Amino acid sequence: MRTVVTVFSLLLPTLLLLVDFACAQPVNTTSSDEYEYIVVGSGPGGGTLASRLARAGHKTLLIEAGDDQSANLNVTVPGYMAAVTEDKKLRWDIFVNHYKDQQRAQRDPKYVWETSPFEYHVGPGAPDGAEPRGILYPRAQTIGGCGTHNALIWILPHESDWNNIAGITGDSSWSAANMKQYEQKVFSWLHTQPTDPTILINDLSLAQQYVAGAAAAGIGPDPINAVTGLVNLLLNDPNSQINPQRDSTEGFFQVPLTMNAGTRTGVYQLIKETVKQGYPLTVQTNTFVTKIVIDQSNSTAPPKATGVEFQKGKYLYRASPLSVQKNPSTAGSAKATREVIVSGGAYNTPQLLKLSGIGPKQELEQFKIPVIKDLQGVGKNLQDRYEIPVNVQHTKDFNILKGCTFDSKPHDQCLKQWQNNPYILGQRGAYATNGLAAAIVKRSSYASDSNTDLIIFGGPVNFDGYYPGWAEHAIADHKHFSWYTLKAHTRNHAGTVELRSADPFDPPSVNFNYFDTGTTENGADQLDLQAIVQAINTSRSALAEYSHYGLLGGPPFTEEAPGPAVQTEAELQDYVKDRAWGHHASCTTPIGSDNDPNAVLDGQFRVRGVDGLRVVDASVFPQIPGVFIQAPIYIISEKAADVILSAAK
Repeated sequence: MRTVVTVFSLLLPTLLLLVDFACAQPVNTTSSDEYEYIVVGSGPGGGTLASRLARAGHKTLLIEAGDDQSANLNVTVPGYMAAVTEDKKLRWDIFVNHYKDQQRAQRDPKYVWETSPFEYHVGPGAPDGAEPRGILYPRAQTIGGCGTHNALIWILPHESDWNNIAGITGDSSWSAANMKQYEQKVFSWLHTQPTDPTILINDLSLAQQYVAGAAAAGIGPDPINAVTGLVNLLLNDPNSQINPQRDSTEGFFQVPLTMNAGTRTGVYQLIKETVKQGYPLTVQTNTFVTKIVIDQSNSTAPPKATGVEFQKGKYLYRASPLSVQKNPSTAGSAKATREVIVSGGAYNTPQLLKLSGIGPKQELEQFKIPVIKDLQGVGKNLQDRYEIPVNVQHTKDFNILKGCTFDSKPHDQCLKQWQNNPYILGQRGAYATNGLAAAIVKRSSYASDSNTDLIIFGGPVNFDGYYPGWAEHAIADHKHFSWYTLKAHTRNHAGTVELRSADPFDPPSVNFNYFDTGTTENGADQLDLQAIVQAINTSRSALAEYSHYGLLGGPPFTEEAPGPAVQTEAELQDYVKDRAWGHHASCTTPIGSDNDPNAVLDGQFRVRGVDGLRVVDASVFPQIPGVFIQAPIYIISEKAADVILSAAK
């Protein structure tokens, strides 16, 4: 048993990374009326692209509905990745349906009722008169978009994700071999690193959970399985550039994060640096684009995007809790001499296209929107992961969380530790991580190819999905631990994003159509469901291993979710169908082949049938890529910049 402890202690310090922290700079928000390119949305898709176009010398306007929150501690502190999703200054509360049948949807304890504007009741027992809203899906309005409030996890897509697009389009530039150059372009400016694992030296109870996870992922009997699992943690990188079998490699891995020396990094830093260095990038904040201006005057040519109309003002979108202030706004417009690129994300991009007359004819006519281009695929094909936890409660607090309030209060001792110490030997503490230091990676028995399709994260948090107040609930005490599953390569593509009205400030209606209400051909729903149940059993195996390493001194725990009463295959499947969630919405304006009636874009990101208009964000994928959506979006944005700049020549 002593061998395990020794190996674990020796392996951790060898993973230390030392990098520099780049200070934030103010964003220029001045503008004129005419630009070569207009980019709508400053997230990983739009922000990266706009910066690249400007750095190539093109006068570019980047429009963002929110403002600059890069100095906000909720954004910069990795440990605040829960709190930032509930920060009113940048949050959008989007509510979605997992099932259209609301009685079925309400079996999820995360189901939300609105009792008054932006005041909520969660779960059963809603008061009379409360309005059913559905499941909360946090979105962000600020420079950097959802890259400022995500969980920082940075895992590259699988090669098959790129090769699939190459096969669909017949365009070899989408091949995995060619896409590697765009991965490297992102790495040239975006810092990524794993959690400093030496923080575990100060919490052997937490270390015991991770040793147990390594054992569940390792090979051989106790304690050899823990040793092999920890060796894998040292020798294998989920983003390895040298392992030819990376996509199919199982084991126990560190979790790479978009951070530098324990501080969140993201595209907002690239945007600010691009402005600071004098490139022709204008960033217009607090501006909500309401319509793409499309010229149809030439009867012999396709319609052409020539600019945008917008309203300038704070918190205009009704998903913002600060929209209740009836904030004033001023109408405006801007012209694009070359192209308009929409990067609003999987919900707002199809909404804006439809409001501009591009989308399913029958839907546009329902809202009396003049049809410019009947594209049936706009707002269809919505996809996401499935995620589900196994949560336990220990009898004692995790020592690593001592003094952590996760809210910037004066008595938040962990914030002081993060602010006053260097990123070395765990000195910045628990806030220099998103809380998920390691993960079990597996290929389920139900995977459709040789790629791994399950990633099971472990962390000292009570995480069970998103709902108003989830951030406070997740860290209400310091006794909980979660192994929670993310199912990659999900098969459901039956989700939709539809207009709720012709008012651009009304969020759209979003229906994911989970499991048996979605894609069921060839048992697709059951295959996903069975894979997730298999992951839950793996999580329970890791928890069972915990007692084998009692030398580390961890206290006992009890399982709360799914809980002791949920044991059979049928019970576990019901648990998943009722409680699963996702947070990687994508694929609603997909790239596709010329003969696909639902293909909104061609392989060069161009909206079919409309000149001068492209989409570059999570909505472009025909199938949801890889394990996490962040890295693929950055990569396709670098490719889009290459495509657009080549066309400009």
